[in-house]
Amino acid sequence: MTAILSTHALGRTFRTKGGPLHALTEVTIDCLPGRSLGVVGESGCGKTTLNRLILMLDSPTAGEVRFKGKPLSALGRAERRAFRRAVQPVFQNPYSSLNPRLRVRRIIREPLAANTDLGRAQIDARVDEVLEAVGLSARDGDRLPAEFSGGQRQRIAIARALASKPELMLLDEPVSSQDISIRAQILNTLKDLRDEYGLGTLFVSHDLATVRFMCDEVVVIYLGRIVERGPAAQICTAPRHPYTQALLAATLPADPDAQGVAVPPKGEIPSPLSPPPGCAYHTRCPFARDICKAQRPEARDGVACHMVHDGGWS
Repeated sequence: MTAILSTHALGRTFRTKGGPLHALTEVTIDCLPGRSLGVVGESGCGKTTLNRLILMLDSPTAGEVRFKGKPLSALGRAERRAFRRAVQPVFQNPYSSLNPRLRVRRIIREPLAANTDLGRAQIDARVDEVLEAVGLSARDGDRLPAEFSGGQRQRIAIARALASKPELMLLDEPVSSQDISIRAQILNTLKDLRDEYGLGTLFVSHDLATVRFMCDEVVVIYLGRIVERGPAAQICTAPRHPYTQALLAATLPADPDAQGVAVPPKGEIPSPLSPPPGCAYHTRCPFARDICKAQRPEARDGVACHMVHDGGWS
């Protein structure tokens, strides 16, 4: 199965007064048709940088992003238009992602006019269709964003992304700004849309519980590197890397009486300007040994951890 979008050994280093900042290093992922890939990690782990590189808002300093096997840097004008139509983002904050001066119909129709050859009547029909698909009505197209709640605004953002009939939706913390009841409704809508339209999704989040509900596969990033990857059911119930275990321990369990599975990480995430030697997680890991401080572990069987490879704490 050909990936809609993939990254190969992707890296991004920023030059700062304090020295090189390695925001992303050797990240390889595949987004497949009809499948949902979750990208998980704390703030500062590199998720935002990954999104910007995928959306061509920034350029990598190593590796590449590919659209259907072809590097984004090699796409011609028509191919870039096809990419913009096929890969659609939904951002975290619906208050800042919608132009407050434009009515909803125009917000949704503008990318259709830019990236498709549809006529005005066809565009208007498509706007009505996607508004109803996300749980709103065609009449809502005549209103301004300020007339809607936060949850409704996020539905408008989803409708805008859905309008061009994308193959992949990039969902960047799409429910983190909503309260828990609205969050569940939007997640269910996203899941229904994914199944109905056969969409691939890249779901970026800090919350393993949400990722388990939404995703088939998961990659976990720490300080710009992937430390674990695998099926969502396995990652979210029996994680092997201590960092992934700590993320799981920080989520609310489905069973209130369930026991924690790991010790939360100690201290703050280190600065990417001066990452620790060896395994970057060793400064916070309760299982760290001397080898962890001296040698960066290679990824084997989906996990990069000396202790897992040596069977030292399992």
